[in-house]
Parts: sequence; C-alpha cells; structure tokens
Amino acid sequence: MAAASAEIASLVAKQEAQLRFVKFDADVAWRVGTSVRDTFLAARETGVHPSNAGIVVHIETFTGHTLFSCAVGSAPAVGPDNWLWVRGKLNVVKRFNVSSLRKGREIAAKGQTPEEKGLHFPEYACHGGAFPIWIAGCDAAPVGAIVVSGLPQLDDHQLIVDSLAQAQDLFTSA
Repeated sequence: MAAASAEIASLVAKQEAQLRFVKFDADVAWRVGTSVRDTFLAARETGVHPSNAGIVVHIETFTGHTLFSCAVGSAPAVGPDNWLWVRGKLNVVKRFNVSSLRKGREIAAKGQTPEEKGLHFPEYACHGGAFPIWIAGCDAAPVGAIVVSGLPQLDDHQLIVDSLAQAQDLFTSA
C-alpha cells in the first residue's frame, strides 16, 4: 500500500508541474469549470460513471473569490456533504500547496493517516479532488484550486486532470 501511495503521489506531482496556467481569470475558470462538468456528463452518458452519479465543481482563489461553482445531479448523489468535502479538500491545497490526492498519498506512503498528522475532517480532506492552480513562472504558491466532489477520490482527481488535458492552450504561451 505504501509503495502504491508513493507512486501515485509521484505521478500527481508530475501532473502539477506540467499543468501550470499562463494566466487565470474568471474566463479561464469558466472554461475549466464547464470542461469539468461536460467531461463528467459525457463519461456518465457513456457508462464510465453510473447514471445516477453526481458531482459538485468549485473553483476558488485563495483570497476567497469563487470563480465557478455548480452541482450536477440531484440528491442523494449530491448534497450538503459534498460542499464539506470541497472545503476540506480546498484547505489541504491552500495549506500545503499540493493537490489533496498527493497530500493524502504522501501521508499514506509513510504509513500514517491524516488524523495522525492533525488533519481532521471536515476541516481537512486529504482525498483526491482538489488540484492547485499554479501560474507559470510564479513558484511561490498556487493562487487557488479546482475542486470536484462526488466520485471516488481517484475519479474526482482524474476528472480534473482529464478536463485540463482538453485545454492545453491554457498551459502554453502563444
């Protein structure tokens, strides 16, 4: 388990290093958020996710500015608990400057739990689904996070990465 967790953490670190935005504003957030939503709906339609699955998508800067937020699906697939997970995952990225999946896997690779590290739910959720928004050339800290909640944690994370892969022009200068 520890070796698999370390391998996942290493893969996610590479994703974070590659997916750095040229710029990030409300228009980019809209494009990213709708891409996540549309990618989820297409996957649900083709049976990748169950037909009754739902997610919430949230994009926020670390100054507290919500740039995109939506729910896809209905109860019981999505509800108030999803927003607790969003906040917890967002807090992990904000505190550690890495994705929530990466932090969770780094902890697991050491044979520990988030709770043993003082990272208690719902304040912190070291589970996949929050991805840092890095600006190319600005290595001090990410400016915000893209968060998904509603699927198993690896799927939440992969949905973000797959959606970002469809927008490669956001990651290279013109």
